[in-house]
Amino acid sequence: MLILNKQDISLIDRKLIQDAVLNAYVLMNSGQFNMPDRSHVHDGDNTLLLMPCFSDRYFATKLVSVFPGAPEKGLPAVNGLMTLADNTSGKPLAVMDGAAVTAERTGAVGGLGGLYLTPPALQRAGILGAGVQGYSQVRYLLLNRNITGLKIYDLFPEAAAKMADHFSETHPEITVEVADSPDDLVASSELVIAATTSKTPLFSNDAGLVQGKIFISIGSYTPDMKEFPDAVIKTANRVYVDTPFAAKESGDICQPLAQGVVGKEKILPFSGLIDTTDKKGPEKGEAVFFKSVGMALFDLTVASTLYELAVKEKIGATLSF
Repeated sequence: MLILNKQDISLIDRKLIQDAVLNAYVLMNSGQFNMPDRSHVHDGDNTLLLMPCFSDRYFATKLVSVFPGAPEKGLPAVNGLMTLADNTSGKPLAVMDGAAVTAERTGAVGGLGGLYLTPPALQRAGILGAGVQGYSQVRYLLLNRNITGLKIYDLFPEAAAKMADHFSETHPEITVEVADSPDDLVASSELVIAATTSKTPLFSNDAGLVQGKIFISIGSYTPDMKEFPDAVIKTANRVYVDTPFAAKESGDICQPLAQGVVGKEKILPFSGLIDTTDKKGPEKGEAVFFKSVGMALFDLTVASTLYELAVKEKIGATLSF
């Protein structure tokens, strides 16, 4: 059995990981997969998620813990394990760092959002949240767009400063700054990505502030979490979700729906942009909101891609039971 840690996973070409997520959307439209509902177990503010999925060749299960208070102790908020097995025999094939798989596949989901929803000439972006997922979102954005300016905001200023230093060093062609406030970040950005576990909107509920911008929400995965104010979804010309259950699971969608801020007819599947009904995508200058909660199918296609490439390139360690 193959063991892949965080360092092993970082060696895999991110373009191939993004292609694996793209393939997940194609499979989603085809229906050629079996994805049981994921399980949420809550213990106070902490959450355990169990996410299984089957394809014709593989089946995978991801076990993820989300502890929002962990960063206060200098620890990551998300930890997990990813298992991959042969779907013809049940033979275990690999165990992977689940947090690393989550970071890469969710970064790729956001990256595809940037690729399909933003203009090619996008210049200014902002990231709310300087945790592991914040880094991943920026890396995949830079895979698809040659931005010239990046603003970062985090509740912990030292985290935002550390992230700014990192991307200033790795991408000296980009002007990277720490934003004075979330409102400052939104005002100066064409694209705003949020990767937090906030239960209250991160910036002002001001239609003028958000008009004509593109918003991607990655962090809110339960009904009581909400990263963006209602002005975002209300003023958006188009609202996309990565999965049908995002409208039920994320407070950024289910709360405005329940309160009548928007109707269900405004919520569109992102997969339609990729494989079927809505390939044209948004027009230049349209306000767009993309909400991702993730799904086990993403994990399966990414894990199988990581496994196949690692075997081919002799990455990782092997373990015999």
